[in-house]
Amino acid sequence: MARRKSKNKKMPLIAIVAAVLVFLASVIAEQTGIWDDALDTVADNQFAASDIDADGTVLDVHFIDVGQGDCSLFVSDGKTMLVDCGESENADTVIQTISDMGIETLDYAVITHAHSDHMGAMADVITEIGVENILLSQPCDDSSETATYESFMDAADASGANIILAQPDYTFTVGYAQCTVLAPSEVSSNENNNSIVMHVSAGETSFLLTGDAEKKVEKEIMEKYPNLTATILKVGHHGSSTSSYGEFIEQISPETAIIQCGLNNSYGHPHEETVSTLKDLNITYYQSDIHGDITVSCTADGYSVKTEK
Repeated sequence: MARRKSKNKKMPLIAIVAAVLVFLASVIAEQTGIWDDALDTVADNQFAASDIDADGTVLDVHFIDVGQGDCSLFVSDGKTMLVDCGESENADTVIQTISDMGIETLDYAVITHAHSDHMGAMADVITEIGVENILLSQPCDDSSETATYESFMDAADASGANIILAQPDYTFTVGYAQCTVLAPSEVSSNENNNSIVMHVSAGETSFLLTGDAEKKVEKEIMEKYPNLTATILKVGHHGSSTSSYGEFIEQISPETAIIQCGLNNSYGHPHEETVSTLKDLNITYYQSDIHGDITVSCTADGYSVKTEK
């Protein structure tokens, strides 16, 4: 990351040639439909349902109520992934929830982007609870200079975790769950658009996590992954009208949507435009300000939703 300075060296000719060849190969791949084949792999289930006991749970996803912020915990076959964690004042809630599940070490901690309502508590969480891998996006300059982000980076360095910079099509597993990064593809001056957008699938159920990515990114994802769908959508930017482009939601065609927002928040989230889009498309949706913690339990051939309230 930015903490390791490197000497300025001229790129050898062979490296330049290799970079050009990689670029040309990507252009040819798009023209010959290889991107569509790759997308089919992302959108389809990553293992046969017959490989797992049909009565067994293959993935639990806990959307933890952290008020006006995002936080979700994925648990599959003894492996874990925490995606965001709310503001710093939510640290005790997140740590207690993880500890109550008997989790001593996280396999992955994901910071979708460098806003405090998504990563404010992460320094305390990874200090208190061990973590093997940290996945994050490159923040814009303004976001990287905040005290909250500096505190997180200090904790990340001290944790000894493997730090991974998110890139499109980066794929990894969490137990039975297959996780694929779809965005960001570049660093934006709008920190929301630096959000990691990730597709997670297990059995017959898939999730699309969008952080605070706005309509610009949603349209880019539509163009790059024209066959992308998901069973459950974590609605972008707490239900703000800056996200949830109608054609994007229609293409993803989720059965269920999750909106994480705070009770009587000052932003008016979720905005009426977003709620209307979900209603018009007959998508069942849950809000953390109304339902509290929301848990989605996935078996090999389906899922169920349980709410705290």
